[in-house]
Amino acid sequence: MKILLLAILIGALFFTPTKIKAQNNEAGLLLDLKKSRADYEIANQKFINDKKLLENQAISTDEFNKSKNELLSKEVDYQKLILRLISQQSYIAVEKAIKYQDKNGNKRVKISLKSTLEGNEEYLNQFKEHFDVFTPEMRSGKVYNIFVSLVNINDQIIIGSPYQYKIPSVEIGKEATADFSLLKDVETLQVNLNYSGKKDQENILLEKDASVNVVDITSNQFSQEADLGSQTTFELNLERFSTSDDVYKLMVVNLPQQITYDFIDAETKLSQIKFLQGINTKKISLITYLPERDDEKVVIDKPLSFYVLILTDEQFKSLDDLVLKDINEKKIKELPGNKERLELIPRGRGRIEVLAPNLYHEIKNGDSVLMEITIRNAGTKRLDNIKVTIDKPLNWSSGIKPDIISMLAPGKEATVKISVFPPADGGVGAQDIKIKTNALVNNRKVESEDKIVRIQIDAKTPIFWTILLIFGLIAIIVGIVVFGIKISKR
Repeated sequence: MKILLLAILIGALFFTPTKIKAQNNEAGLLLDLKKSRADYEIANQKFINDKKLLENQAISTDEFNKSKNELLSKEVDYQKLILRLISQQSYIAVEKAIKYQDKNGNKRVKISLKSTLEGNEEYLNQFKEHFDVFTPEMRSGKVYNIFVSLVNINDQIIIGSPYQYKIPSVEIGKEATADFSLLKDVETLQVNLNYSGKKDQENILLEKDASVNVVDITSNQFSQEADLGSQTTFELNLERFSTSDDVYKLMVVNLPQQITYDFIDAETKLSQIKFLQGINTKKISLITYLPERDDEKVVIDKPLSFYVLILTDEQFKSLDDLVLKDINEKKIKELPGNKERLELIPRGRGRIEVLAPNLYHEIKNGDSVLMEITIRNAGTKRLDNIKVTIDKPLNWSSGIKPDIISMLAPGKEATVKISVFPPADGGVGAQDIKIKTNALVNNRKVESEDKIVRIQIDAKTPIFWTILLIFGLIAIIVGIVVFGIKISKR
């Protein structure tokens, strides 16, 4: 026990943040300890003398009690000084900070603390004979009421639950642990310690639990919608809880064969991953490709639940292909490795096709264009409120019948009649009109490719000159005939 107390005083005298401060404290401690000890010894000697005087009835009981109280007071002062020095110089060290997962998949951090002291034993040898002033509580060498909290380094917000973990006491040289649930997933954090009037802060890079070999897999976009014939991307976050350099396999189960997929890392397809030394997190993507048409397994608006698995090579080899072909939710939960449930909701695709038999028209100045177009639902979802509009030159007018088609089922067609009227004095030349079509599918706007119709307008020939030209041609023909007859008679 004396060695323990000696170590406490050593740490009290010499453990300070800087060398200069340590030297100043050492000189002050020497003076305070010597003075306090001298006062205690004087009071003790007076108490011994007064006790003998009381036995010989040389002093009164009141005088003896006064001497006794003085001794107790000086002893308490000396004890207070030692306790103050112990509390100031006792040091709680953060031995380890390990991040791990519990059986429910929750992220947790276990902090290992150790109470320690340092100092100069040779200097403190002179105080060995004074250890009698220590009470049994003081001889325990404990640090009491240690409060631990986990703080985010960036914004100094507490991210551990409980917000403060209380350790009632730790003996010198012994360890204690504080176990937290992480409120925010981080790789580095600040451990705050509050004990004996001191506040310590340590920025820590979290270690992984070497006793397990698992990789956690999560996705923020666990449920997504996708149109038939399109693709969707699930961002996957991987975190290794191991010190192993194993290669891990990636696979998807319970996804219909009609839906294909790829795992992508930096635009590279992969089926397995390996973590480099010192790197415990990775981000990869799972891209799914939906078929063009729905069927009995890929049903429009019906959610598809499937799982992404990440397995060690040993776990992967233990899987039975027959089991994977006939699998359900219960069997999936029994599969080895970590897994993440994802959801994909196929949506019907709205697609408009506009068919026009002729996109070029020639007319005379003052005439109009009459044409028909066919609107076809080439998608897999009903089209609602199909509207046809025309973007035409200035001062042109148009007519559309019907201007709105209320509903069009997949694969069905509807005919729209379009009339275009150029202005009477608009001149001649070629002009373009643009036919636009849009509709709604599940209150989402669907547009089609615009159709451009070119209209060539030519000038009209006056009727008088046309008639005169006809009569002239007739006269020429008659003259030729008559002239031919006369020649033949000769």
